[in-house]
Amino acid sequence: MSLINVYPKNYLQAKVAKFSSAALTDRELLTFLFEQHYSQNKSKQLVDKFFKEYESLGYLEYFTLTDWQKFLADADKAAVFASLCEFARRYRSQRHLNLGQIYSSKEVGEFLIERLGANKQECLVLLVLDNKNQLLDMKTIFKGTLNSSLVHPREIFNFALRYSAARFMVAHNHPSGNLQPSQNDLAMTKRLQQAGEIMGIELLDHIIVGNDNYLSMREEGIIN
Repeated sequence: MSLINVYPKNYLQAKVAKFSSAALTDRELLTFLFEQHYSQNKSKQLVDKFFKEYESLGYLEYFTLTDWQKFLADADKAAVFASLCEFARRYRSQRHLNLGQIYSSKEVGEFLIERLGANKQECLVLLVLDNKNQLLDMKTIFKGTLNSSLVHPREIFNFALRYSAARFMVAHNHPSGNLQPSQNDLAMTKRLQQAGEIMGIELLDHIIVGNDNYLSMREEGIIN
């Protein structure tokens, strides 16, 4: 049974308020957006319809106003969702990544100290690269207490496959400042490395970031 069938009223609103929208799955995110304009039952029907016809949210990048009108059968709401897609396209086209070609873990570690070092909450960041180590994109995958059972490789590789990435790196911060990898950190790294070998997408490094320093698992020999 789909979990969407058993969502209590305002469940997704509460989840966003507590964990941010980054914690929502693709189905939950689309459901949440539809619920701003439709009932729960209608939203579920629309989400089921979308994922029956399309494999992922990535297809929304190509949705036009006509596509939304056909999908929703509602001209007014189609205009709203078409505008959301256009906003996402414009935002994406104007983003400028702070890294170009990556030459070393030191370069990434120092860059991420500025981005993550002062965070009071743990964040897991994914960097996807081509076969020349050119950074294709970077995304925060998870926020909260990191646990290897909570960070599923599927989320990592869904994003990497979107860019046809050849390699990837992950990084997270330790608000305590202690850079030593925990057992959860090591288990997650091993899991991602094994999954990457199967997928043909190499894990280059897992970097732990502190307030003013970093630890590279490749430099430490944890990743060979």
